[in-house]
Amino acid sequence: MMELLTLILSLLAILAFCELFTNAVEWLGKNLNFGHSVVGSVFSAVSTALPETIIPIIALLTLPTLASREGIGIGAILGAPLMLSTLTFSLLALPALFRKGNKNLNFKKEAILLDIKFFIFNFSLALLISIFSIKLKYFFAIFFLISYLFYLYTVFKRDEGFEEEDLHLLLISTSKDPGNLMVFLQLGIGLCGILLSSYFFVNSIESVSNIIGLNPFIVSAIFSPIATELPEKFNSISWVIKGKDHLAISNITGAMVFQSSFPIMAGLILSSWQLDEKAIALCSVTILSSLYLYFLIKNGAINPKLLFLNFIFYIIYILISLNFGVRL
Repeated sequence: MMELLTLILSLLAILAFCELFTNAVEWLGKNLNFGHSVVGSVFSAVSTALPETIIPIIALLTLPTLASREGIGIGAILGAPLMLSTLTFSLLALPALFRKGNKNLNFKKEAILLDIKFFIFNFSLALLISIFSIKLKYFFAIFFLISYLFYLYTVFKRDEGFEEEDLHLLLISTSKDPGNLMVFLQLGIGLCGILLSSYFFVNSIESVSNIIGLNPFIVSAIFSPIATELPEKFNSISWVIKGKDHLAISNITGAMVFQSSFPIMAGLILSSWQLDEKAIALCSVTILSSLYLYFLIKNGAINPKLLFLNFIFYIIYILISLNFGVRL
């Protein structure tokens, strides 16, 4: 009972500190005069993906046994892209279907296509490394870092400048125009809080998975991203309601790009990166759902009804997990 309470409290703390961090990041984007492409694909995406990135790193560095380290660590690394490309995208269909007028999701095709192509290449490469090139994993770790830096360069180069929109006041300031000092102070508080809360969350996942008899990989891959990243992605639903489809979609695809680079780099360095059948099945479903998204995005607009297939991809992985004899 105490382990479950710690899990819930640490999760709530992660979400609270992530709200501090995300709110500060949005103000940083405004103060530095960045536009929707940078704020959506980089600033907002990275900030909301931060808890799901820190959790596997803490797991791989601190948990006492190899099985728990690699199960929870690799599960969290691979689980976030699965959720983003399936469940999260399907949720965008709901507000779009109830909009008046044009229900299609509209966006800047080239920017979103860049995100999806980048993700498919990196995530597929991560799977192939485990199967064919595990001895070169440290070399590829450097490659993933360089590839994300190149992605950042490309996005910043295309940036169109700040576009005025409503921002919530900085949470630690009553000023309507806070300076960078207050913004960076809130960023620091949010980051430190996420780090500390994630430490307790990771240890709670291990304890709870042992108590209820679930495989740590499955618990981490499915429940960790739902708990830590999905609530933040409700920003995208809010943006769809407001008609800011590009910002909503780029927030998700930008997080997918980040999750297919930096966290995988950490996994290659800190783990054996020897993916078992559960992990390979997860990667396969994620790549298939991402290829489906690529063909939808290539049309330049998305009929929201077509996104419900992404939810089916998510259910498929749950069923595959059950087929492995894992009791969910």
